[in-house]
Amino acid sequence: MKRQRTMRGNQIERFGLFLAEHPGFWPELVGENALVCGFHVGGCFLTIDEMEKLVAAQPVLEAHAATSEVRLA
Repeated sequence: MKRQRTMRGNQIERFGLFLAEHPGFWPELVGENALVCGFHVGGCFLTIDEMEKLVAAQPVLEAHAATSEVRLA
C-alpha cells in the first residue's frame, strides 16, 4: 500500500455525492479508525488519487438544472 494521506473536506463531499450516485463503488477501510485507503468497483481497486481523477471527470450539474422541467415545443 502506498503512503497514507488524509482526504480534504471538499474531496470527501465530492466523493460522497459520487458514491451516492454510483452504488457499485465502496471504500477500502483499514485500522481501528477505518481509514480510507482506496475504493473498489467490481474486481478493480482504485487509489484515492485515481478515484479523485474519476470523480473530477464527472460533469457537475447545478441544482436548478437538475430539477428544471424539460418542455418540448
